[in-house]
Amino acid sequence: MRFRAPLIGLSLFMVVAMTLTWLVYVTLRRDVAGPTTPYVAMFTDVYGLREGDDVRMAGVRVGRVEKIELSGKLAKVSFVVQNDQHLFGNTVASVTYQNIVGQRYLGLALGKTGDPGPLAPHTIIPVERTVPSFDVGTLLNGYEPLFSVLNPRDADNLTKGVIQSLQGDNASIVNLVSQTSTLTDTFAGRDQTLGNVITQLNTVMGNLAAQNDNLDQVIAQTSKVVSDFNARRPELVASTGTMARVIRQLSTISDTVNPQLNEMITRQPGFIGHLVDIEPQLAFTGDNLPLMLKGLARITNEGAFGNAYACDLNATGFFPGLNDVVPIIVNAATPGSKAMYTPRCRNMANG
Repeated sequence: MRFRAPLIGLSLFMVVAMTLTWLVYVTLRRDVAGPTTPYVAMFTDVYGLREGDDVRMAGVRVGRVEKIELSGKLAKVSFVVQNDQHLFGNTVASVTYQNIVGQRYLGLALGKTGDPGPLAPHTIIPVERTVPSFDVGTLLNGYEPLFSVLNPRDADNLTKGVIQSLQGDNASIVNLVSQTSTLTDTFAGRDQTLGNVITQLNTVMGNLAAQNDNLDQVIAQTSKVVSDFNARRPELVASTGTMARVIRQLSTISDTVNPQLNEMITRQPGFIGHLVDIEPQLAFTGDNLPLMLKGLARITNEGAFGNAYACDLNATGFFPGLNDVVPIIVNAATPGSKAMYTPRCRNMANG
C-alpha cells in the first residue's frame, strides 16, 4: 500500500509526458487533416525543399511533401493534397521561398497552357510545367561585380548619413541627399551604358538571325565536302603516293641533269662565255636590227622577210641509179605525162 501513491504519480507523469511528446511530434510533422490524394512532380532543381514541407495553393496550406528522390537527372517530388482541392492539367508546380531563413514550400497554381481537365491520382506533373528552386545566394553573387565598383569609403559615409539622419541631425540630411544623388547618377550612367550594350547586342543578334539560312547552307555544304573527301580518301591517299613517286623521279632527274647543265654553262671556252664576251656586239645588233628590217621591207615591198624558190633542186644526184627512174615516175604521175615548172620557175627558165 505504501507504493501505491508513487506508482500513481509515476503513471500520471508517464501519461502526461507521452501526451506532450505526441503533441510535439504531431506539431512538427504537420500532417494534413482529412483524406488526401497523391501526386508526383518532376523538377530540374529542388534545392532547399525538404520532406514534410508544405504544399500550398494561393498561400493556403493544402498538402504535404511526402518524398523527394532522384530520377535520372531530374528530382522526383511525391506529395499529397486534400481531396477537396483539385489539380488540373494546366497546374504549375514551383519551389517557392517561405521565409527569410531559406525554408521552401511546394506551390501550386494554374498555368496558361495545358488541359484544363482534372488530374487523376498519382498523375505526374511533367518538368515542362514545373518551376525549379531559386537560390538567392547565386543572385547575390551575381551582384558582386556591381558591389566591387562601389568605393567602401563612400558606402560607409552613406551608412553614417542614414544613421545620423534617423537621429535628427539636419546637416546629415543634406549630406545624405548629396551622396544619394551621386550614387544614383553613378548607377544611371552604368544603366545607360548597359542599355547601349544590350541594344547593340540586339542588333548583332538580329543580323545573325537574318543570316541563319545562309549559315545553315554553309554548314550543310561544308558537311557534304567533308563527306565527299572522306568517301574518296583511298583515292586521295593513292594520289598522294603517286605524287610522292613523281617528285622522287623529278629529284633524281634533277640530280642527273644538274651537273651536266652546270658543266655546259661553266666550261671554257663555252657558248655562254662567248655570249658574255661579245655583249657589246649583241647589243649593237639588237639595236640596229629593227632599222635593217624596215629597209628590207621598203626594198622588197612585201615586209620584213625574203622569199626564195628552189626550181631546179635535184636530190637524186646523191643516189646513183635514181636519175633515170625518178623522172619516169614523175612524168607518169603528172597530168599530160610531162613534168612542167611552176609559173614562176617557168618564167625564169624562159629568161
